[in-house]
Amino acid sequence: MKAEKKPSAQQLRQELADIEGRESHIWWVALFIGWILGTGLTALLAPAALWGSGTLRVEGHYQSRVLLYGFVVLVVLFNLYMLEQRRLAQTLRRQAMQQLLRANAAEAVAQIDVLTDTFNRRFLHRLLEKETSRAERNHSSLVLMMIDIDDFKTVNSRFGHLMGDSLLREIAQILKNTFRTSDFVIRYGGDEFIAVMTETDDGQAETAEVRLHANVESWNQRALLPGWQLRVSCGSAEYRDGMTIDELLAEADENMYRQKRTARAHTTPA
Repeated sequence: MKAEKKPSAQQLRQELADIEGRESHIWWVALFIGWILGTGLTALLAPAALWGSGTLRVEGHYQSRVLLYGFVVLVVLFNLYMLEQRRLAQTLRRQAMQQLLRANAAEAVAQIDVLTDTFNRRFLHRLLEKETSRAERNHSSLVLMMIDIDDFKTVNSRFGHLMGDSLLREIAQILKNTFRTSDFVIRYGGDEFIAVMTETDDGQAETAEVRLHANVESWNQRALLPGWQLRVSCGSAEYRDGMTIDELLAEADENMYRQKRTARAHTTPA
């Protein structure tokens, strides 16, 4: 049997708005019907209302009393109907809120890399769609920095995969401490990370890169992996109007590999 597809958070938010609109509509109907009933009762009782000695006496024919009882019954039935509709609307709203909370939680979890507690690749593309549009609309700056751990395979082969996982968590924490809280750190895949820096130009990105390398050196001074030094290669790309997301990623990736090749050339013995 095919599993029933659960509504998305956006669909649930729309459903919640519809329920709130329905409840507001119920109140308007209540006011309108109340006005009609009040007008009807006034029209029925006013001709028979006689004032004398400070008291109100209601006189009328049998038909008038029947109409009066009919109005009373209508008022009672209408109030019962309104109470039931309000109860139903409250139940639906509560259920929609519970589903929305669960959907938001599931959506948030689906965008987090469990190992490093950073955003994942799924979140990246949604983020870049929003931020590139905003940068183009507001003529603001946006930089994407690709970050790769150099020689990461050696850690897995020499110290084991558990230590490799621990190192990924360590580098994720270094990145979080390096970049601003307004920036986004994403695990792109394997040992590659991406930092999306809003309101940032190339010069500011270079400053952030210098700070990253300094934080990496501070980590190395703790000598957590004997005989192995943490090194990262970085490549940045500043968004330009009209660029596609793939072009932005490709430019940052190329700049990162250029830095990696340059570093290897300087460390390779003659």
